[in-house]
Amino acid sequence: MDPLSVTASVIAVTTTALQGTQFLAKTIDNIRGAAGTVRDISADLRAVESVLQDLNVAIQGDSLQVIQSNQIGPAVENCDRACKAFQLQIESWMKHSKKDKIFWISRWKIGLFGPERIKTFKGQLSDCKSTLSVALSTAALLVATNQNDLSKEQKDSILRANEASLRQELTRADNEMVELEQSREQLALGGNTEPDDESERSKQELLREIERQQAAKAVLRDMCEEALSQMVYERTGQKIKGIKASQNSSALAGFINTSGEELRINQDISNVTADNRSFAAAGVIKNLDFKDLRW
Repeated sequence: MDPLSVTASVIAVTTTALQGTQFLAKTIDNIRGAAGTVRDISADLRAVESVLQDLNVAIQGDSLQVIQSNQIGPAVENCDRACKAFQLQIESWMKHSKKDKIFWISRWKIGLFGPERIKTFKGQLSDCKSTLSVALSTAALLVATNQNDLSKEQKDSILRANEASLRQELTRADNEMVELEQSREQLALGGNTEPDDESERSKQELLREIERQQAAKAVLRDMCEEALSQMVYERTGQKIKGIKASQNSSALAGFINTSGEELRINQDISNVTADNRSFAAAGVIKNLDFKDLRW
């Protein structure tokens, strides 16, 4: 797909997602007597709305660094889908309410799976916001660090700080992925205290939303890894991705025992794998006895 088509596609889905977040926020704001946990969602929606607006500005400003990311489209689409699904959930909760005032039966229903459903939706919004924020900040940082008035030391310092931040975000996402899987398993195995058709339907809907949050979390991880790869490449000239060592294996990639002129070599290394009792090495390597790597 050519850049113009990509830009038009991202603008279209971003505009749709913006409208969805604004409509849902207005719906929640108009509910009288809504629980605090429901009202709190408005703040999350406003935060996502702000990032979506920033994305629109960046795209229309021809920020190709942003729109060329493969994670932008899925992140925005996840946000739009999540808002539409929660809009339907709100309408379901309000089914027995009078106009804009939530009825006591609706309060009771919110208490059944409501807190978990709200938590899942807020998590989906957070993942969308984080994914887009990483994309936008990475694009802005790459532009800033290529300014001529920055020394190499200043540039490296900025890039290293951002790399550390991205690794922290990856660690957080990994931990939350584990928690999500545990929640999904517990919900799938657990029985309902009142096993009627409606509670079972609510349970299955919640399970689907948790799985969708897992997908949104995976998009966030991919975005962080992509951004981290760009930061490292900008600083070192190396693009290294997918390194893996398992069991008794070893894997080496990049510059090993090198210095001077060799460090100026640009490297694009991907999917280096070591498995079972083997080892793998890729890059510029000097003075290494490969026999020392065998188990």
